[in-house]
Amino acid sequence: MTSGTLCPCGSKKPFASCCAPILKDHRKAITAEQLMRSRYSAYTLAKNEYLITTWATETRPDSLDLDLDDTSIKWLELEIEECEGGETGDEKGTVTFTARFLSSGHLCQLHEKSRFVRRQNLWYYLDGETHSTTAKVGRNSPCPCGSEKKYKKCCFASQKG
Repeated sequence: MTSGTLCPCGSKKPFASCCAPILKDHRKAITAEQLMRSRYSAYTLAKNEYLITTWATETRPDSLDLDLDDTSIKWLELEIEECEGGETGDEKGTVTFTARFLSSGHLCQLHEKSRFVRRQNLWYYLDGETHSTTAKVGRNSPCPCGSEKKYKKCCFASQKG
């Protein structure tokens, strides 16, 4: 990503001053929301190791079964809906969000209420209650990425590659 590129987390801030410093140094996430945003950015940038190291040890999988380099997935948007706790003086917090992405011709939405814990001044993802939906995107529909092109001339064409 270039220095002026907007952060994938949807903050509307440059990546270089938003999630990039946190992806390099987990300690820079001073709130649960910042950790949540950086984890979303890690998904979009295929940073598996970061996702594992920011996961609480008691619920952390041994490895991620995700192929984050899979080009059939295109991350579109993160919407933070609600934060409870998770501030600098808190030991726990929740972040409710919806992440939208394209996968194999389907518009997918992952809605999650994530729980975070703070240990030794570091925030960690604990677990979450999830709900997901998928809908087929028509070839002549507007592309969900927001380009204002038809899906067949935009993301569909790039997935066919």
